Amino acid sequence: MSAHTETPLPWALKAVSRMLAYPEADLQAATGDLARAVVPRPELNSEERSAVRRFLDGLGEEDLLDLQAAYVETFDRSKKVSLYLFEHVYGESRDRGPAMVELKEAYREAGLEIACGELPDYLPMFLEFCAELGEGGARDWLEETGPILQQLHVRLVERDSRYAVPLRLLLRLAELDPAPEELVRAAEAEERDDTPEAHDRAWMEAPVTFGPDQPAGGGGQAQPVQWVDRDRAAGQTGRS
Repeated sequence: MSAHTETPLPWALKAVSRMLAYPEADLQAATGDLARAVVPRPELNSEERSAVRRFLDGLGEEDLLDLQAAYVETFDRSKKVSLYLFEHVYGESRDRGPAMVELKEAYREAGLEIACGELPDYLPMFLEFCAELGEGGARDWLEETGPILQQLHVRLVERDSRYAVPLRLLLRLAELDPAPEELVRAAEAEERDDTPEAHDRAWMEAPVTFGPDQPAGGGGQAQPVQWVDRDRAAGQTGRS
């Protein structure tokens, strides 16, 4: 593929952001433009280019209500493939709020204001932020979040989800291994959290709390954002 057919990395990241967003009619109308932004990228092999084309063809041609239902089924019913990055770092920890504040401040410093009511750790929004940083800055942030993105990808592959395609594309753009062997093995072995049985179990195990949830010590002071996947870290601790 000749260099002049490539789009700049920030454009490609904006395209991946759209591919991972909730399907709307304007997204369906833009699939041709998205294909032109990402398919020629030199990081992809021929099989991956074909997979991206099929993904975008499906987005453009399938019934919108079906696409929206599939999106909700994929991402809203499973914390393990959540597109909210801090879910994989902090879970329900009180550290999640201060980390959101710090990330939002990084967005402001890059000239990106959150105006759509979305949380700053939503992956499509995070990619919009990376696209504002230029190639070097974008690669730095993508490398930091790499373990989470890799975990998301292998879990989506294990679930045979179409959304594994844009995640693999993103990891190729970031020049990261899409499927580290240890993560693939872990995804194959772990119990899914999106089955009816898993939902019933989570509902039964949810703690009952009364009154406002006050942060311990009442501090709420911002801490540096950490991007280590907590499931991966727990596994490493268990092996030590």
